Amino acid sequence: MLRWLLLIPFALLFAVGAGLFALLVAGIASPDLGLLIGGGFERLLAALFALAERGFDPAPAAEAAFSLLGRLGFAILVAPVLLVAIGSELFRLRSGLIQSGLTGVLAALLPLAMLGLARTPTGAEMQVISALFLVGAATGFVYWLIAGRGAGGERSVEQG
Repeated sequence: MLRWLLLIPFALLFAVGAGLFALLVAGIASPDLGLLIGGGFERLLAALFALAERGFDPAPAAEAAFSLLGRLGFAILVAPVLLVAIGSELFRLRSGLIQSGLTGVLAALLPLAMLGLARTPTGAEMQVISALFLVGAATGFVYWLIAGRGAGGERSVEQG
């Protein structure tokens, strides 16, 4: 029970922090992802300031934009590792490869599902998807290092 109350939440928080760091590194390594992250924030702030300069209240637009960013951040960093952690604990999946791989796949696919990508991704989009997979895999690996190796608790030894 102590594992569910302390170790797993600690591991998840640490893994999400590592995912943020991996996203930063991926943004530096991948020009397309860096442009998406940095350029997106720059354009958002410019649009909000432009609304304010014209006399409009930028609060509704800011609320909508940051709500979308929050949902995307949750879909990239929190939901994949949380879902895989719960599954690994319930099914006693102790493999680092399984936890990293599944978390990476979910980190790449959940944002696409949210945005409803209904066409074949371009080369630049594939680079972003690949970077998201690596961010998710890093997040899953950090979770596995802290708590995943003992997923499901101790296995009972059957005596016969």
